[in-house]
Amino acid sequence: MADEMTLETRLILARYEDITAQYTARVNTIGEEFAAELARHDAEAAERDRLAAERQPAIEAAHQAAKEEYLRAKAEAEARPTPWVRENRPQVLSFSTEDDPAPDPVPRQAAPAFTPPPAFTAPAGFAPPAAVELPQAPAPESSREHYLSIGSQDEDATPPRPPRPAPPRRAPAADDQEDDDWSGRSWVR
Repeated sequence: MADEMTLETRLILARYEDITAQYTARVNTIGEEFAAELARHDAEAAERDRLAAERQPAIEAAHQAAKEEYLRAKAEAEARPTPWVRENRPQVLSFSTEDDPAPDPVPRQAAPAFTPPPAFTAPAGFAPPAAVELPQAPAPESSREHYLSIGSQDEDATPPRPPRPAPPRRAPAADDQEDDDWSGRSWVR
């Protein structure tokens, strides 16, 4: 078959083999770079794991010491008596007075009766200010005019105005291009 190739076919084949060789070399280079990068990352991970393994006993010892310190402080706090004692009473949530619990056994003291302050007497020679006359507010308007009345009307009420006539409605012109069902009517309002 090599004998039957023309010069043009041989040139194309040589060019193809050259491109294939370049491609193969580039793929091999990328693979080697990736393998080197992967080996570097694996080495870093192994170093991190080694350091963590070296630190782990110290971390666990510190954790255990902190836990023992907490338990010791908690035991000391429970061992000391506290002056405050909480009274346990049942909690009743009710909206009526039927289920009210018994009154408190300790009576509450009533608030002292209110005593007004002593009267103020003006010193000699002091005259109280003259009374200021405030302007009178206008009399309020009748509120009946602002509300709709359903019952009988008073004699002094003005007769109601006739309702305004509604504007005449025009049927939209049917457009032949938009009339899909050829009814001559627009179904869209």
